[in-house]
Amino acid sequence: MELSSIIGPILGLVAVIGTAIIKGLQVPMLWGGSAAMIVGMGSFAAVMTAYPLKDVIFSFKSLGLFLSGPKMDTEGTISTIERLAQLARKDGVLALEKEIDKLDDHFMKKGIEMVSMNTDAIVIENTLLAEIDMIYEEEEIAAKFWEDMGAFAPTIGIMGAVLGLMVVMLNLDNPPEIGPGIKTAFIATLYGVGLANLFALPAGKKIKRMCHHKKVYREMIAVGIVGIAQGTAPKVLVERLHGMAH
Repeated sequence: MELSSIIGPILGLVAVIGTAIIKGLQVPMLWGGSAAMIVGMGSFAAVMTAYPLKDVIFSFKSLGLFLSGPKMDTEGTISTIERLAQLARKDGVLALEKEIDKLDDHFMKKGIEMVSMNTDAIVIENTLLAEIDMIYEEEEIAAKFWEDMGAFAPTIGIMGAVLGLMVVMLNLDNPPEIGPGIKTAFIATLYGVGLANLFALPAGKKIKRMCHHKKVYREMIAVGIVGIAQGTAPKVLVERLHGMAH
């Protein structure tokens, strides 16, 4: 669990609400249903228009990565690569064929399968690195999605503010309605800036960082697989992988 993904937004809300209380505002005054609707639904509509539906769905699923972090067993993976390297060195790369089905990681499985077919190490390296780049580009879409929502939200908040001021203009001869209109204008602006800076932009940056960690992890696996194909000594290979892991 990425505690900072939970603690950060909570501290942000505490900062906003706490400042409001210190300044003498009542907490219920910070709520505005119409402002929440225009900012929340409007920001989602804007970013949804910018991305294909499959990317929108993938980006919301990526919130699991934002909350829990990437699932990477680095030490376990290095141990597996060491075991496979020892097996290949002792019995030859063809012996790896029986190990393929035992591997859980799809990327490693693909690489070891190529090694077991006695594929040239350069071909294996180029294939794996190309796939790493492709996977990284696809995963990074989620980061761009949330960063774009952070870019849209303040502008949508301004739209909400304009709507609130339009209510004021329509009720200049009805003073009791002027206050709610002004309130909506300010709250919509607050919600737009808050959504962008307390959640969407930070979430996008964190997801991008986690995608980078996953890329480095896959690059480590690729180095291990190519090392097996080249017949690198297991101990030397393990030292190289530990160097990439830190």
